[in-house]
Amino acid sequence: MYFLLNVTIPSLEKAKPHLHGHMEFLNSHFDSGFFKMFGPYLPGGTGGYAVIEASSLKEVEETLVAADPLTKANACSNEIHEIALGRISSDLTEQSK
Repeated sequence: MYFLLNVTIPSLEKAKPHLHGHMEFLNSHFDSGFFKMFGPYLPGGTGGYAVIEASSLKEVEETLVAADPLTKANACSNEIHEIALGRISSDLTEQSK
């Protein structure tokens, strides 16, 4: 199953002390295969998104989202949607290199 995670950061000042840990968290889950894609909204500082592959919504909520340093610090809000992947442009993979 695939999920779209929308992360909103209402206060960059509150989030700043946790951003390094947040990035380490994102990178570790990208390397493990849970996160297929992630990035910030532009202009930066307002939040970001992730496309996640997981077995259930519960896994996303409990294993991934709840463990994020920003979530633990109550420095963000999270919205999760189950999604179906339709077509994926090869241009997208080329842009990420």
